[in-house]
Amino acid sequence: MAKTRPNSVRILVVDDEPAILSLYQATLQPRSKPKHFELTLCRQAAEAFDAFQTAVGEGKPFAVAFLDLRMPPGPDGIWLAERIRSLDPYTEIVMVTGYSDTSTTPDKIASRVPPTDKLLYLQKPFHNLEIQHFAASLSTKWLGEIELRKIRNDLEGRIEQRTMELIKLNEQLKQDIARRENAEAEVQSTLDKLRSAMSGVVQAMALTVERRDPYTAGHQRRVSDLARGVAAEMTLPTHQIDGIRMAGLIHDLGKICVPVEILSKPGQLTEIEHTLIKDHPQVGYEILKEIEFPWPVAQIVLQHHERIDGSGYPVGLSGDDIIIEAKTLAVADVVEAMASHRPYRPTLGRDMALKEICQNRGVLYDADVVDACMKLLQEKNFQFRT
Repeated sequence: MAKTRPNSVRILVVDDEPAILSLYQATLQPRSKPKHFELTLCRQAAEAFDAFQTAVGEGKPFAVAFLDLRMPPGPDGIWLAERIRSLDPYTEIVMVTGYSDTSTTPDKIASRVPPTDKLLYLQKPFHNLEIQHFAASLSTKWLGEIELRKIRNDLEGRIEQRTMELIKLNEQLKQDIARRENAEAEVQSTLDKLRSAMSGVVQAMALTVERRDPYTAGHQRRVSDLARGVAAEMTLPTHQIDGIRMAGLIHDLGKICVPVEILSKPGQLTEIEHTLIKDHPQVGYEILKEIEFPWPVAQIVLQHHERIDGSGYPVGLSGDDIIIEAKTLAVADVVEAMASHRPYRPTLGRDMALKEICQNRGVLYDADVVDACMKLLQEKNFQFRT
């Protein structure tokens, strides 16, 4: 097997039709252009599985796998997808189906090849531009997730180190009662430093997202400010208010996996582009879920686009299944987004934002949160910081 080039991404293509394999070859490795992708072409699932095992063993994983659903006389694409997922949970899989493939629905495939955020579908006959778009977008996402895993591992290491320091301090307290007051002061100081360090890390993550998308620079901070004000107006406990503020600062962290050209696209998004953007709550949750915040930050980020009538995403939660912190952040997010400029439209203004949440009070948005937001903006004249 050829050695991976430093600037190329490995892609596996499996199809029993030689003409289709030639189309992939011509599209993703044109002779007249630099080769950004290293292709491995196979005609049968068993052959492809051997190639995939070898790649994993050599530490040269595939970023994307295009798998034909039907490949007689051997195993089908779902069989292969299940085995690929068992070897490498990070490979982006595209199931390629024909119009006659009606016996196997996407829901059945998704149940056998989770997770759904790493499983897409491509219908035959397809255009070469579709192949290019899938390959470019998914390889960019795959590379981005590699970097995010490095960041998360680094964050977890720092938090673990701080936690060990706190454990050591507590042991010292148990051993020396005579120095209790001084030790308690030292513990409080360490906790303050940990909180400060955590806030610094969160700010750094927020800045990372905003530098990739200049049109929404400051959006997360402004949403955090408004959500915190609404939560205070609702007299939520201080602990919940702090969690809302922290989650607000990084609620769009998952957009770090969305290509910049999609985030700043001035025109209407395609269905695939819209799907990639709608993945950002789930991606943000995956980044944050293992970090032991003192608040449910990962859940707030995951649910901030859910709506109480069940029409939101990524899960379609409704009513009391959505935590109050996420309901509060959702209203603040909508108001700030509508009141701010976007690459695809000018600002709609505060009045339009208030009209939106009033019309959908109790339908899309929690009634108590809407009432508190209206009071804060109209009676108390809340202003976003510039």
